[in-house]
Amino acid sequence: MILVACSSQDIASANAAKAFISIAGLEDTGGNTYCGEGIRLQILDSPLPIAKGLSPEDATLVIFMSRHSSSSGTPAMTVHPMGNWGPQASLGGMPRTLSISAPSPMLSILRLLNESRNDIAITYEATHHGPVLSVPALFAEFGGNEETINSAKFAARLAGVVHSFCKSHVAGEENEKAAKVVVGIGSTHYPGRFTALALEKGYAFSHMMPKHAILNPDGTDNIEMLEQAIAKSSEPAEMAVMDWKSIKSGQRSAIIKKLEDIGIGYERI
Repeated sequence: MILVACSSQDIASANAAKAFISIAGLEDTGGNTYCGEGIRLQILDSPLPIAKGLSPEDATLVIFMSRHSSSSGTPAMTVHPMGNWGPQASLGGMPRTLSISAPSPMLSILRLLNESRNDIAITYEATHHGPVLSVPALFAEFGGNEETINSAKFAARLAGVVHSFCKSHVAGEENEKAAKVVVGIGSTHYPGRFTALALEKGYAFSHMMPKHAILNPDGTDNIEMLEQAIAKSSEPAEMAVMDWKSIKSGQRSAIIKKLEDIGIGYERI
């Protein structure tokens, strides 16, 4: 069963929930919960990175439909895994803790978003914020500025894409085939080269550690957390992909040593 989670505190998420219920023909089963064949939608009264009251116990996958916030104000639709690389957890979850990622579902939704884009950027986001769950989960978002966040058009588009994925997934159709499952290291919060590899070559990224998450402000690093990035995935990663020029040379050496210790190779891009 797929659990789709939305928040009444987030206008983008609430609008996407309304559109999804209509598109999927879900039945109101009470308690802000709506059900259909193989799909349950739950509307929470808390922010999604906190996910207070979420009931994922019988879910095999959780999809959070959420607003996307951007300091640049660039409109975008995004997908990303969850977790905090460093000692802070200001946006939910726990310090130095990753949630279980869902590489192939993220790739499928990224592809579906890309097919419908025409007027908005489509991208992965690096692993960030909570919640931490014991089942595979991902965020699918739209926004970047207030106009996009409040757009019923983009809410319906995200809901349609997520429903299309859910319908195929529940039916057992192969909408999730990936050429390789990989961990991304380096690049920025919006890893354009990772997104291109996903869309052009079918690389499914489990977790993505951006260059700014390698080193903490206190001088400690998060390279040990690559073990979590490999382990906390619904599908085993075959290798790491390193955005080579974005990573400092000393950090590269430490990262390569850690990957060797884990027993996984890497590809430099």
